[in-house]
Amino acid sequence: AGHAEAKPPRSSDARSAAEKRWGQRFRNLAAMSGDENPYRLHQQLGEMMNENVTIVRHNGHLDGVYGRLSEMMERFKRLGNLDGGGWANPSLLFANQLWNMLELGRVVIRGALRRDESRGAHFKPDFPRRDDASWLKTTLATWTPDGPVLTYEDVDVSLLKPVARKYD
Repeated sequence: AGHAEAKPPRSSDARSAAEKRWGQRFRNLAAMSGDENPYRLHQQLGEMMNENVTIVRHNGHLDGVYGRLSEMMERFKRLGNLDGGGWANPSLLFANQLWNMLELGRVVIRGALRRDESRGAHFKPDFPRRDDASWLKTTLATWTPDGPVLTYEDVDVSLLKPVARKYD
């Protein structure tokens, strides 16, 4: 008696805020009533990325894909909710992940456009050599409403020096 009630840990405040944010996100997705099919949009995204953003990369193709991703993000705003159920609704989960795929696609393409070199599993015919002086770095992406912002950190090579991959 007479003790002040302890404040709940801040993690419960963060959890409550996250629950509200995600609850609103899924209510917004459920309310979508446009004519765009999320499964068709996903298929088109996959085909576009597989055709243009895999092992061999051309900056001209990457530029075009980045523009098409912006168009797809606009189309996403016109999604239709294919399942009106409120419990265990896979369409809402799928739509949410589709948006994440679009956002991540922008990160991958922006990073690929900047790296004018060939490294590891990625090859740019216009830049066939690895460029350690410019690109022996880790890419860090930060989300912003205007698209990803990329920054870089040098790779620590003090324990293991990089060597060229050779397949002769």
